Amino acid sequence: MIETAYQEKVLEVEPYGVETIPKEERHGRPRQMFTIWFAINLNVVTWFTGFLGIEFGLSLKYAILAIIIGNIAGAAFLALSSSIGAELGRPLIPASKRAFGRTGVFGLSFLNLVNNIGWLGVNLVLAVMALQKILPLSYHSSLLLITAVTLLVAVYGYNFIHAFAHWMSLIIGVLFIFMSVITVQNLPEIMSHAAPAAGGFNLGMFILTIAVVFSYQISYCPISTDYARYLPENTPKKKLWLFSFWGALTVCIWLEILGALTATLGMHSGPMDFFATLMGVFTIPALITVILSILPVNAMAMYSGGLAALAMGLPLKRWASALLTAGLGALIISFGSGELAHTYTNFLLLLSYWIAPWLGVVLSDFYYHRANPLRKDEPKGWIGIISFLCGVSISIPFMSSVLYAGPIARNYLGGADISYFLSLLVSVLVYQAAVRTKQASHAARPSAAIRD
Repeated sequence: MIETAYQEKVLEVEPYGVETIPKEERHGRPRQMFTIWFAINLNVVTWFTGFLGIEFGLSLKYAILAIIIGNIAGAAFLALSSSIGAELGRPLIPASKRAFGRTGVFGLSFLNLVNNIGWLGVNLVLAVMALQKILPLSYHSSLLLITAVTLLVAVYGYNFIHAFAHWMSLIIGVLFIFMSVITVQNLPEIMSHAAPAAGGFNLGMFILTIAVVFSYQISYCPISTDYARYLPENTPKKKLWLFSFWGALTVCIWLEILGALTATLGMHSGPMDFFATLMGVFTIPALITVILSILPVNAMAMYSGGLAALAMGLPLKRWASALLTAGLGALIISFGSGELAHTYTNFLLLLSYWIAPWLGVVLSDFYYHRANPLRKDEPKGWIGIISFLCGVSISIPFMSSVLYAGPIARNYLGGADISYFLSLLVSVLVYQAAVRTKQASHAARPSAAIRD
């Protein structure tokens, strides 16, 4: 049993893991959700995401339209999952045991752990590349330094991460404003590059851009309640939704449109060389921006990856599980000086297809069936698992990524990827139908116990 009161102490290592946070430890305000999602997305990876529509061949105006649509849809789902954190008081995947059972929670936690380790590795590569352009350090020395600094934030835990995100959102925000000003100064050249493609439109690539932007937002859903679970249980869900939505939406639309604008300049060098060329005499402040912007998101990956490891049942302290995640993330990029980043990014895009169908089951269970007195816990979780697998299976022919393109996406949709939307919808429909069938069976046999 944990005896020390953690409450709002920032410079104390968080003692709690995946268990429900007790009432006496609940603290914080809904507006923290704006700061955390704003700071986490205020990074160079979000900026690079805005390049994709242009890379897919869309004109600037259609790339921007796809960015806006994808972000509104994705931020809405991220906010839905974040808004239930105060009521749950624990991470979302362990809390979904009601729908998925122990087996399902273990499998989903493993996927969540791999996702966090992978994104940690990819982001570390970018930070290391930036640091090497500032200081005469070797690849592995830079990697060790960046990992150690970020790990310090993750080890301290929840309160420190929120405080860190608050200050980083101010500091990094100012630096990205400078980037925006420089980009605006280049607008005449940008528009001259964009003019020949004005009015160009490809439906398949337009939908693919929406899907990628949407998936970038919902990739945070499995860890969304990690940063809201200490809030008082009676915190209004509407406020949590609004702060989460606007925090994630504003920064992503801002930086991704900024990325689309700069992408039209047609520079095809490496990411840090691109940065240096774009920023000119402001290269050093820009590279510092890259490094600082990656620290909060990597601290989040270490922290949430550690919680995922605990949800799998690993017998570790929370700080030790964060250390494990950090070590594995650094290990996967310690060979080959970062050449694995591109391949692993594609692997992560393929792996992230699990999030949409899982989210459909979780949100259905919470918003439609949680208060139903006939709805019992699923000890084996077959309803949730089958609904999830149906969502994944139906979406496979509609997938379109570098590593795999489904036959329908490839042959009939012009490369458009609608798998995220389809898998989410199917998982919701199957879960709803299965639960209602079970409830009808229970009502017909009121004396029978509900079993899997």
